Amino acid sequence: MALQVCGRQSNNPYYIKAIDQNVYSLEEINYFIYNHINLVYRDFFSDTLFEYIDIELGHKELAKKLRELADYDASIQDFIKCILNESYYYSGHELSRIANAVMNIDNMTEAERIKIEGDAYYKAGRLEAALNVYFDLLNNMDTNVMPEAFYGRVAYAIGVIYAKMFMSRNANSYFARAYEIYPDPSYARSCVYMSLVNNDEEELLKTIVRYHISDDTLERIRKRVGALRREIETSDATLLFIRTFENGNNSKNIIDDWKKDYHERIS
Repeated sequence: MALQVCGRQSNNPYYIKAIDQNVYSLEEINYFIYNHINLVYRDFFSDTLFEYIDIELGHKELAKKLRELADYDASIQDFIKCILNESYYYSGHELSRIANAVMNIDNMTEAERIKIEGDAYYKAGRLEAALNVYFDLLNNMDTNVMPEAFYGRVAYAIGVIYAKMFMSRNANSYFARAYEIYPDPSYARSCVYMSLVNNDEEELLKTIVRYHISDDTLERIRKRVGALRREIETSDATLLFIRTFENGNNSKNIIDDWKKDYHERIS
């Protein structure tokens, strides 16, 4: 996170009920908004917040703009963009990333908001936290509220995380579940990829039969996996690993980086 301005600290806290926590600066308010988009509803942007920003933190112009948005019954997206842009707390790259997340946030269901939280954990590398969010969504699956395609993406996301954790059987299990929920051919192909990558001929045979994978499709995937293997085997990281291993140095970090790179390429 690129902090550009260190703002005023208040002696009096502002209580954010959604996370049961007191904050003392605009930076902390922005941090809550940026990292907990799924918890930001219209009632968060209240007269109490505007007064705190105005009086306690001394950001009078920002408070004025927020009050004007409230007078015009602006969207949650407008409030978020205003407070993040005007405070100069995040970089342009970070703001553009969150702009996609908050698009149509006013019309999002609770499930969509929760998935945003899981996606944020995943992007931050907090895989266990992301898994917990995705598991909760699947355990409370309601196709009367969200379409099958949504839950298929959730199951697929779990499979991708397991692939990154080198747990191929678990990954295949959730790729298969994603297909059962919503039969997107890419989910079936992911099962084939994982089976080939891990040289699991038993699982590969089951996948071919289960999803009626044609010989042509299987051959294309084999070539793709083979190309990835050759690319990785001749990469600078792999050559560094070989040299380090031969020299007897600690190679754990290089192995971890190799695994991460490999699975990011196939996911």
